[in-house]
Amino acid sequence: MTANARLRLVRRGLPLAAALTLTLTACGTDDAEPEPTTETNATSESSPEETTDTSAESSASTTASEEERELAKARERFSGLVPDELFDQFDSCTPNGLEDSVECSGGEVGQFQFFASESKAASTTQVLTELRSSRVVEDKKDRVVGWSTLGNTAILTVVDNKRGLVVQQMASTDQIDPEDRIYELGLAEPPEDWTAPEHPDRSGDREPSERDRGDKRQAETDAESSDEPSESATTTRG
Repeated sequence: MTANARLRLVRRGLPLAAALTLTLTACGTDDAEPEPTTETNATSESSPEETTDTSAESSASTTASEEERELAKARERFSGLVPDELFDQFDSCTPNGLEDSVECSGGEVGQFQFFASESKAASTTQVLTELRSSRVVEDKKDRVVGWSTLGNTAILTVVDNKRGLVVQQMASTDQIDPEDRIYELGLAEPPEDWTAPEHPDRSGDREPSERDRGDKRQAETDAESSDEPSESATTTRG
């Protein structure tokens, strides 16, 4: 075979080698592509958890905002019916299902029902002033304060007839004196000789706090120190 013939064969083989190289490269590229898809799937799988957490935080924030708005509305609407300081002790105010009525509650003061109704104010005033089971603590015509009893339950009541507003709280007469409770809440002005009752101390029923434990340890240390003889006293005896 001449040199020219070999050269022609080599030239003819070059396109075939190039095509083979391209084919192998393409196959290698196809095999490597699924990896990014796996990462995308992993990212997609974690999305629902993040979405759930975000939704829960958003829902809690919305609920808190609604409670703050309801409390602010109740404070403004029933201002003067009860001391403003009482609203500071409420944790929340929510509509209770009755028209023009709202329920406010706090951990220290309990639950109160507020009503904005002239007919409710008129009928409640009649109950307070005419029934033998009721007692009036304060009667200024437009404003009446007292309580009614039903069994061992007292219904503490304040009525503002001028504005048609009523607030009530239920309490057990086995645990509190209704008249004392009214004065404690500031719903009526107490007489000069009135003395606030002493409520039983329930601190003995709870577990001691870290502060309590620290105070006890300090007291024990002080007691031990006072029992040890001082250096000067030891020297004198020697």
